[in-house]
Amino acid sequence: MVAGSSPAGFAISLILVSFNMPSRPPRILTFNHHESFLCSLADTGWQFDVVVRYKKLDLAWNVASRPVPTNFRLVEFDDAVRRKLDAGEYDSVICHTLKNLLWLWRWRDNKFIFIAHIPLFRYTLPLWLKSAVKLALFKAFRWSHPTVFVAVSEFKRKSWKTRGHVAVLAPQQVGELSDGKGYDSVTVVCNDLMTRQEELGAKDLMAIGKKIPLRIIGRNPGAEGAIQPKDYCEFRDLFSSGRIYLYTIRQPFGDGYNTAMLEAMQMGMAVVTVDNPSSPIIHGENGLVARNPEEMLTHCQFLLSHPAEVDRLGSAARATVREKFSQGNFISALQGALASL
Repeated sequence: MVAGSSPAGFAISLILVSFNMPSRPPRILTFNHHESFLCSLADTGWQFDVVVRYKKLDLAWNVASRPVPTNFRLVEFDDAVRRKLDAGEYDSVICHTLKNLLWLWRWRDNKFIFIAHIPLFRYTLPLWLKSAVKLALFKAFRWSHPTVFVAVSEFKRKSWKTRGHVAVLAPQQVGELSDGKGYDSVTVVCNDLMTRQEELGAKDLMAIGKKIPLRIIGRNPGAEGAIQPKDYCEFRDLFSSGRIYLYTIRQPFGDGYNTAMLEAMQMGMAVVTVDNPSSPIIHGENGLVARNPEEMLTHCQFLLSHPAEVDRLGSAARATVREKFSQGNFISALQGALASL
């Protein structure tokens, strides 16, 4: 989508005018991290150069995750990109990792938006020290470069102890649920389950998977029974063929939701989730909340045998996403961040 090409694009154009920004779509350089986030960024109408290779580092676009938006141009971080940075041709550079900041350190005259996708952890001394180093690096970059901080949730912003914007990701429409199908299994979408063990609740998932039909979709080497889609169409078909979704991330590892869970809710899937203060799920209203792995299993078993409850909770979950995770709010937050540079 390009600004001005639809009612949404017209609204974006009005925002650009109100912020005294160029009438042309802003030109943005970014890196291929967090493809679901990047696809939501596409709805801003901005024009993106997306780096898919930095020196020998391969950041190739994963077609099994998302199709490439039409306003994205996939590029290498080559001399042509460096010349554009030298000439100030980008309205902003969006960075997603601290490595991105290090790569761009010498371009002090460009404007930057740093997206905090991951919280800083402080629950052990080694993690506290690591977080202190990360925060010091970010502050040093912000001191020497025009930089705006944007967190993808209030929980992550607080973990960074940094003032800035919060842009809560709005889920993309993945697909439509199949009528009368999907009540006989529980779905999980994740990547790298076996390497992100504690963060993703791998132990609990593996135990639950031995007692109920559990489908783990994504790139998960070593995870027994996991399904890796060959492309986005297969991912969409697999995801939308279920009606019960299981989410196992708890604090301090992350928010009470991620993109996949919000996409499941938007499709109308019933969610079973672990107790997390930032979860949008209210037990019995728009999903089921478990205080421990035993309750998680019990909730899944209940939904597997009560399809009417699956439909009721799924309908309420869809309404929650529309109310609390709107694309309009996400776009406005990013527009505000760009305008503040």
